[in-house]
Amino acid sequence: MHQAVTGSARRVETKPFHCRVDRDGDGVRITLEGELDLASAPEVQAALRDRGDDGARRVLDLRGLTFMDSSGLRTILSAHNASRREGWALQIVPGPPSVQRVFDICGVTDGLRFIDQ
Repeated sequence: MHQAVTGSARRVETKPFHCRVDRDGDGVRITLEGELDLASAPEVQAALRDRGDDGARRVLDLRGLTFMDSSGLRTILSAHNASRREGWALQIVPGPPSVQRVFDICGVTDGLRFIDQ
């Protein structure tokens, strides 16, 4: 979250959420920017469900996130469970420390497949 302070008034500005989906050889790369929360989770869910015509691999890139709440975590864990059930791969590019801390606090880091890029 970006904060701008003007005089005695304090205004909080947030980076708009973006979910970009790119076809990537044998799968799809989903790049997230901004805040993954209750408002943005449905867009990510839809992107993760859309398997398209090509391949069975999803790469979820969290590097551009500035925040993630339990709704975002639930979305990723649901996709992970669906990938195991349906036979497609979910690979996750780790986000910044504040985002990764959510995975760590909830004890799910070791159960997910994090990759370098």
